[in-house]
Amino acid sequence: MSNSSTSPVQYPLPYKVINGCLYKEVTTKSGITTKKLSNFLPYIVKEVSVDDGVEEKYELRLGGVHSSGRLLPEIDVSGSELGNFNWLIERWGADCVLEPERSIKETVRHAIQLTTENAEKIHVYHVTGWKHIDGKWEYLLPNDGKYDVSLRGKLSRYEKATDWKISDLSSAFFMTSEFSFAPDEITLPLLAFTFLTPLNEFLHQANYEPKFVLCLLGKTGTRKSTLAALCLSFYGRFSGSDLPLSFRDTANSIMYNAFSLKDVLTCIDDFHPSVRKEVNRLTETAQLVMRGYGDRIGRGKLKSDSTPMESRPPQGNAIITAERAPDIGESGTARYFSLELRDGMIDLKNLSSFQREAEKGTLRSCMLAYTEWIKSRYLKGKDAVQSFVENLKHLFESYRDEFSSSGILCHGRVPEMFAWLMIGMEYFLSFLLDYEIISEEDCQSTYMRCRDCLYELAKKQSMNIEQDKPTHVFIQKLYSLIESGQAFVLNRFNPPDYLPNGFVGYEDDKNYYLNADAAHTMVKSLCDKQGENFTILKNDLLKALAEEGISRKEKKSGKNTRSININNKTKRLIWIPKSEFDYIVGLGE
Repeated sequence: MSNSSTSPVQYPLPYKVINGCLYKEVTTKSGITTKKLSNFLPYIVKEVSVDDGVEEKYELRLGGVHSSGRLLPEIDVSGSELGNFNWLIERWGADCVLEPERSIKETVRHAIQLTTENAEKIHVYHVTGWKHIDGKWEYLLPNDGKYDVSLRGKLSRYEKATDWKISDLSSAFFMTSEFSFAPDEITLPLLAFTFLTPLNEFLHQANYEPKFVLCLLGKTGTRKSTLAALCLSFYGRFSGSDLPLSFRDTANSIMYNAFSLKDVLTCIDDFHPSVRKEVNRLTETAQLVMRGYGDRIGRGKLKSDSTPMESRPPQGNAIITAERAPDIGESGTARYFSLELRDGMIDLKNLSSFQREAEKGTLRSCMLAYTEWIKSRYLKGKDAVQSFVENLKHLFESYRDEFSSSGILCHGRVPEMFAWLMIGMEYFLSFLLDYEIISEEDCQSTYMRCRDCLYELAKKQSMNIEQDKPTHVFIQKLYSLIESGQAFVLNRFNPPDYLPNGFVGYEDDKNYYLNADAAHTMVKSLCDKQGENFTILKNDLLKALAEEGISRKEKKSGKNTRSININNKTKRLIWIPKSEFDYIVGLGE
């Protein structure tokens, strides 16, 4: 090093500090001289390696001293920004001046980089959850103590407990007991989902990562957000008024943060369109959220050079709160598992007791104990991890097949949601049993209560999905139009000479014979007026009605409409037995 001994910044030759300014020694024909570079001294305070879960990037924390002696504020600059100096005036002011030489920026950048020898080097994670570090699995959360985990904004409320004691674990079990704050149909799925979440990484390795969200439904005052916050309190410091994500956030913001929250639980709060113009925006956001978590596929994006960026799908699990179920159709409904809160369902006294435990950090301590238990029991070595993954795979397939063989008619995703929640409950109870918080009898009793409860909820979920089928929406809406006198069906054998306004087809004692254009148009118009989505095209609707066995296809041609004789005239109409109408309308009542 060769520098002014009084300089607060040290540079190696050929750089020197003279009168608080940065100079460079240069060799000319006349000998060695110095050339001024800047009237401030920039240097690297910290070299930060940032791991965002997809790639590692380097950021620099720069410090500086102006020639006047003024300390310049420390600033963060990415590696790509360092050499362009676009940050200089904006961050340090116009009195920080680079000399007007052609290669000055490149020279000063070189000088700055040579100060890295004395800079602190740190590694920061902008993602939570399980990470394989130096041959060991570690569960990352802010306040880790061992690793620097940094989340920004409201995500900064995620926080790891520093320690735990056996008595902390009892609080979680009390949520399943007579001291709980809600009936089994609420508490048991919530707990199962909460303790399923740290297993995501290894279920992903088994190719069975959870692909659904939990939806808390209820009108204002039923404590939806409060319950969500209580579950999130296993992962940080939350209350019903400061949940991490909201439907008021942009869809891109929600999905960006969902990627960072790996193997932890989050909440997207308050699906509640307050005015008509909000309906489409919030529904589109709900659709994106459901597909993001339901398919675990990130949105495709390109870099500036047109090469594809790494996909960033959600990596944790999410609760959404809503006053009513989002109108996102059959495929969307199949991606969430709903729990309905009603007035008087919550025991406020017991709820307050659990909230106090959450404020004290008891629930965070319980989750710390749980993740340490997973690590010590299942993650000691490559063979142990592989065995763990295989066991999760076997459990998932067993629970899924058990529900599928129960005879309950359901969407294919319902047995999978049942399986994931049962896995969460099984590992939660095994954890408590290992630490002797519960007895074998309590463990088995709680397990069976959860299994029975999830069976009933899954049946209800199957009905909800069924009702959201476009074909079922069509039948139910059309029936309401006919019953209210807004749509008319005429006697097939004795129709009048004119067609009244609202005409949609004909009927006899056993069947409806519908005009496809008229019926589709009236149902779509009604849905638009009611702020509901009915986007299926007419021909797609006809195909779906026939494939689901609701309408009767023409046998010879295979067409989805049939030639029907009406008053000695042949018309092509949709033939639907009235028994199909009665069955589908009955499902919605």
